[in-house]
Amino acid sequence: MSKKIKRDITEVVDNYLCHSCGSCFSSCGHDCISYKQSTAGYFFPKIDYDACTNCGLCFDVCPGDHFSKKLIEKTKFDPFIGEITSCLVGKASDESIYLNSQSGGVTTAILKYLLDEKIVSAVVVTQMNDTSLKSEAKIIKDSKELMKSQKSKYVPTNLSSLVPEILEIEGKVAVVGLSCHFHGLENLMKIKKKLNDKLIKIGLICDRVMLYSAVNYFTQRVTSKKVEKFVFRDTSNTSYPGDISFYEEGNLRIMDKKNRKNMKDFFTPSRCMLCFDKMNVYSDIVLGDPHGVEGVDKENGESLVLIRTALGKDIVNGARTAKAIELREASLEQAVSGQGIELKRKKFNANIKAWEELGNTIPTYPKEVFEYSIEASKEDIENAKKRISHSIRIDKYDSEEELIKEANNYFDNRKKKKTVFSRINNFFKGKK
Repeated sequence: MSKKIKRDITEVVDNYLCHSCGSCFSSCGHDCISYKQSTAGYFFPKIDYDACTNCGLCFDVCPGDHFSKKLIEKTKFDPFIGEITSCLVGKASDESIYLNSQSGGVTTAILKYLLDEKIVSAVVVTQMNDTSLKSEAKIIKDSKELMKSQKSKYVPTNLSSLVPEILEIEGKVAVVGLSCHFHGLENLMKIKKKLNDKLIKIGLICDRVMLYSAVNYFTQRVTSKKVEKFVFRDTSNTSYPGDISFYEEGNLRIMDKKNRKNMKDFFTPSRCMLCFDKMNVYSDIVLGDPHGVEGVDKENGESLVLIRTALGKDIVNGARTAKAIELREASLEQAVSGQGIELKRKKFNANIKAWEELGNTIPTYPKEVFEYSIEASKEDIENAKKRISHSIRIDKYDSEEELIKEANNYFDNRKKKKTVFSRINNFFKGKK
C-alpha cells in the first residue's frame, strides 16, 4: 500500500489563498519553510521538499484555507462586527507618541503601559525596514523601542512565524496583528498548546493590504534612485490621515494620499477580497480610524477603540487609570457605519461567488459568515470576477518592470476618467 500524501501549503499558495501570516512556518518542526516574494509582490511560503517529512501540519494550521473547529465555535454572533462591549475614541496622553502616530497613538500607548507595568514580558509588532522597505515582525521587551513600530504597513507580514520565539518567553505576550494573523494563531493553538492563555490580542481594523510591488510603484513614480524610510501614511509632515512619504538620498519626498487611494484596487491581493473579518472579531481590543464618528479630531487624528473581552476591558481601564490614554465614549452605530460594514457584507458575497464561479475552492468559514453577508447582484459578481482575475494575472508577468508599466497606465486612465467626470459634474453645477 502506497503512503498517503498529505496536503501542504503549496496547494494553498498555488490557489492564491495564502494570507502570508506565517502560521505554516511556525508549525514546521523541520525548518523547511521559507518565504519568497513573487513578481507582483505576493509574499508566499515555499517548501524545501528535500527536508519535508509530509506531516501535513503546515496545511492543518493554514487560515487561508480553513478555520479550526475552535475558531468556528467562537463565531456565535455577527462575524462582520463581532461582540463589542464598549466603543471609545481618543488618543495617547504622551505627546511624543501622539505626534509620531498615524492617528491617535493609542496602540503604542497601551503597549507601553503593558510593558512598563510588567503586565506582559514582551509585545509583538511590525516595523518597516528602512532600507529593504519590507515589513518585519519584531518582539519588543523595552518600551523605548516601540515608537519605531508606529504607522501602518499596508503589505503582507508573516507575523505568526515568531511563535517559536514567543513560546520561549516567560509570561504573557501582547500581539498587535491583523485578523488573518489571529486566525492563524487560533489554528496554531491546536498544536501549540502553550499559546492558549498566553496571548493578549490587540487587533487592527483591516480592509486589505497591498502587494509589495506597490512600494516600488509609488517610489518609481518620483525617482529612479534608491529610497529609504517608506511610510504609507505619514502625519508628521501632513495632516491626518497622512500622505505617502520616503527619503531619496536623504531628502524627504511626499506623495499625495490620492495616489494610495487610486491604486489600492490595482494592488489588492486576491485573498484579501475573500476575507470577511475587517473588524478583527477574535481579538481582545480592536483599534483603527474613527471614520463616521462625530466630534473626532479630523485635523490631527484620533483612535477608535473597541473592547471585545473582559481581558480587553481590564487593559483599557488600567491604561486609562495610569493616564497612558485619554478616551471618551463614542457611538458604536456611527463607528460600524463609518467602517462601511454593510458594503463589506455585499462585497464579500460578490467576491466569494465570483471566486467560486471562476472555478476556485472557497475557504471553509463558519456558516454565520455566509448567513450575515448580503446577496450581491450579477453585475457585482461580474465586477468581482474582473478584480480577482486581475490580481492573479499581474502575478504572471515575467518582471516587475512590466507590472509597473501596467500600473502606470491604470493610474493615468483612472485620472483621465476622474477629470472627465469632474468636468461634467462642474458643468451641471454651473461652474466653468
